Amino acid sequence: MAVLTGEAPPDGFVFEDIADAMPHMVWLAGPDGGTTYHNRRILEYAGLPAGVTLGAGWERLVHPDDVPATRATWLHSVGTGEPFESEYRLRRHDGAYRWFLARAHTQLDGRGEVVRWVGTCTDIEDQKGAESRFRAIIEKSFDAVDLIAPDGTILYSSPAGIRLLGYPQDEDVGRNGFELMHPDDMVRVRAEFERLLATPGGSADTVHRARHRDAHYLWLEARATNLLHDPAVRAVVVNFRDVSDRVAAEEQLREGERRYRELFDASPHPMWVYDAETLRFLAVNDAAVECYGYTRDEFLDMRVTDIRPPEDVPALLAAIQGPGAALQRRGVWRHRWKDGSVRDVEVADRSLAFGGRLARLVLALDATDRLRAERELERGLARLRAVVETMADGLVYADPEGNLLDWNPAALRLHGYASPDEARRHLSSFADTFTLSRPDGTPVPPRDWPMPRVLRGEAVTDEKYVLRRRDTGAERVMRYSGAPVRGPGGDVELGVVTFHDVTDRKRAEAERDALLARLQVQFERMPLAYVQFGADLRVTDWNPAAERIFGFRKDEVLGMGPPYERIVPASFRAEAEPLLARIRAGDMAAHSVNLNLTKDGRTITCEWFNTPLLDEGGRFTGLLCLAQDLTARLLLEEQFRQAQKMEAFGQLAGGVAHDFNNLLTIINGYSDIVLGGLPPGDPNRGLVTEIHRAGERSAGLTRQLLAFSRKQVLAPKVLDLNAVVGDTASMLRRVIGEDVKLSTTTASGLWPVKADPGQVEQILLNLAVNARDAMPTGGKLTIETGNVELDETYAASHPDARPGPHVLLAVSDTGCGMTPEVRAKIFEPFFTTKGPGKGTGLGLATVYGIVKQSGGHVDVYSEVGVGTTFKVYLPRTEPTGGGAKSHSALRALPRGTETVLVVEDDAAVRALTRHILQSAGYAVLEAAGGDEALRVAADHAGRIDLLVTDVVMPGLGGRAAAERLAERHPGLRVLFVSGYTDDAVVRHGVLHESVNFLQKPFTPAALAWKVREVLDQPST
Repeated sequence: MAVLTGEAPPDGFVFEDIADAMPHMVWLAGPDGGTTYHNRRILEYAGLPAGVTLGAGWERLVHPDDVPATRATWLHSVGTGEPFESEYRLRRHDGAYRWFLARAHTQLDGRGEVVRWVGTCTDIEDQKGAESRFRAIIEKSFDAVDLIAPDGTILYSSPAGIRLLGYPQDEDVGRNGFELMHPDDMVRVRAEFERLLATPGGSADTVHRARHRDAHYLWLEARATNLLHDPAVRAVVVNFRDVSDRVAAEEQLREGERRYRELFDASPHPMWVYDAETLRFLAVNDAAVECYGYTRDEFLDMRVTDIRPPEDVPALLAAIQGPGAALQRRGVWRHRWKDGSVRDVEVADRSLAFGGRLARLVLALDATDRLRAERELERGLARLRAVVETMADGLVYADPEGNLLDWNPAALRLHGYASPDEARRHLSSFADTFTLSRPDGTPVPPRDWPMPRVLRGEAVTDEKYVLRRRDTGAERVMRYSGAPVRGPGGDVELGVVTFHDVTDRKRAEAERDALLARLQVQFERMPLAYVQFGADLRVTDWNPAAERIFGFRKDEVLGMGPPYERIVPASFRAEAEPLLARIRAGDMAAHSVNLNLTKDGRTITCEWFNTPLLDEGGRFTGLLCLAQDLTARLLLEEQFRQAQKMEAFGQLAGGVAHDFNNLLTIINGYSDIVLGGLPPGDPNRGLVTEIHRAGERSAGLTRQLLAFSRKQVLAPKVLDLNAVVGDTASMLRRVIGEDVKLSTTTASGLWPVKADPGQVEQILLNLAVNARDAMPTGGKLTIETGNVELDETYAASHPDARPGPHVLLAVSDTGCGMTPEVRAKIFEPFFTTKGPGKGTGLGLATVYGIVKQSGGHVDVYSEVGVGTTFKVYLPRTEPTGGGAKSHSALRALPRGTETVLVVEDDAAVRALTRHILQSAGYAVLEAAGGDEALRVAADHAGRIDLLVTDVVMPGLGGRAAAERLAERHPGLRVLFVSGYTDDAVVRHGVLHESVNFLQKPFTPAALAWKVREVLDQPST
């Protein structure tokens, strides 16, 4: 090895043996740069025979792409004498290339002239491009650890190193480590260091001297590992320990037997020499005797295999007899003490000559405690690693330069990374992928993110931010915490940041807040009054609905307690006490309907739903009440009951009128025919005339019944009520008499309405007659018109009214007025305040029915002794062109020869109809119902010109029969006849313009004229 250490070279065969035993390629070159020697490893690699030297032809083994740079570097070194170092590819014997690190330095003679170049080539193929991360806990390390820059500068020294050499951290860090070396060792160690720099990931062992702070030198055993390529370390890591005693012992061995023995025996560590062939102990020192427990004689009778556990002996023999057995070895083995205990021992041995025999010198250090501590530390680290790997929170480490070193799985998942390699980057590039903002949306610049702040020495404690990934837009709400890890000098050596994903929790909180907000809005907007009471039954809360119902503001009632005189009338306070007692007792069904007071003095009816609030022990803590104002609802219910009663009366009246109309048709029809056939002087003429008059009066009565029941057929037209009032005024003056003064006030620009003019006249007549009867001694009757707009408020308090524009027809008198009890019944049929025989009780009921059937609303206001006003509201309509058809004076009854099919279920009415039509010249077919009419029409071979049919009949009705017959007889005209109908020919009692209709009871003349009118209509 002298060639490699700068000493004089050994004999040739010794050098070759040593060079061939080395794991590296070794070569020699002359001062001119031509190679003069290659060891066995080079020749085998290149496939060259033994003894070949390449001279200047070494370049043919180098990859062509690497030759220029390698040649330039080599020529520079040869020309300057500077050490040579270069990486290049060498061709293997099979043609493949592998990367090698070549290093060489000069050997000089006594005059300083270059004698030779000594070089090595180290295979770095496996290390090339490899990456590894150096993480070690050095603070607890048994050995001292330094981090060294490529130029030898000390970047960091562990506490053990500080203690070992005595230099404080601030004196040690920044110093060049070679300055502490003994001058005799510096060249050798620097050469080893230079070779190591060329081998990324490689290691080198050295033993050298270093100067202590107090100026004495220590022998150090060092192992240096090149981790410059590892971005997490970027330094050469040197582990070293004080081996001054061991070196001293070895030096004594070389100085001679005497000094060797003294040093050997004085060594504090167990040492022995054993025969390399027989393995028997040749010498042991006192430390070995004391440590192992064997006497010296016992040792000398033993072999080295005897202090090994039997199961370890095969491995020991293989190590002794294997390749490299003649070189220095070091390792940890298990040794057995005399007491049977087995301990871990760190052994260093080397070959030497002892008494003329090949022997080995062994130095043993008990490493049991240290290794146990290291294993415990490794187990602790494994447990810590398991915790970090499985924890739900993210964890990230970064070095002071901002390189993100490690991420646990949770951190990778939360940031969307698939692997740790993808996430190991600098903070600056991390900011290219993510943004960070505060919960209010304010962006956070990258320098103020948690990790940069931690690396600046700040502590981050539970700070909330929104992390957004730029490419996907995914957002997470995170809570960050972090702290710096400081070295002995107080500098930040590591940044640690943890973060917890609170996205789901924040979403749940947001949903909860939104729900509470919605509940608060509902509370504020709900139509029910919400009143809350405390345990002392004093008001603690009062919502806007309560303010609206009772009129009191919240601040006016807070703190109000029993007897609640502001909202509870005196008449109910006695009943309130038992109710409150039930609520205090926890009665969950406590419910009441009672009168309440409002701020403006009104008395209203409220329904209260009371819920006691109890604590976990069942103790009463307060009361929650919901109240609704029933006043309007109760009024509506009363009005609805009244409307139902009126509807029932209407149904009865309509049914009676319908059947009665058939009878009146017969009576009036035949009496009219008989009168037409009697001469003027016939004594029976007066009798028949009275029959006819009675029938006409009965027909008027049925018309009133149909008007009340809203089942008479109207022929509505667009009217000007001012004109109707003007046309009717003269007639009304004759009706009311001279002692009642009639006054009319009509509004200009009055809106038109759509109504049956005859029915409007009937309304005015009935109201005028009712007013006349209320003013037996005379008075004033006023008729007014006007345009009014009924709003929602009015419609809400009058269920049968609809909001919108209306025309008002008001009839007022100065009569006796009505009591509320009478006013509540005035529209009921047959209700009258007149004496027997002075009224039918249908006048106002008829008004009510006509107004309702016309889509309007009637209201009444009356005060006893003051008078009464009836207000009729008819909905506004749009004006139309044209006027009403004029009626001609009486003419002779028309005649015809067409064929008419009469369909009527009442046989008497059907016979009368047949008689009238036959007398007028028509050919008549007849049927008792719709089904029979179809058969009669099918059996009739000739044309049928007109169908005269009742509407409501058993079986097939008049409308359905007309539709079926029209399909078989195109051009067939139809005349519907009825007392009333709900059928489709008359919608809601209103006659459609395209429907031909004749109201029962009818006269022979009315039937004759209507039939002729329908037959003479133009074809469509």
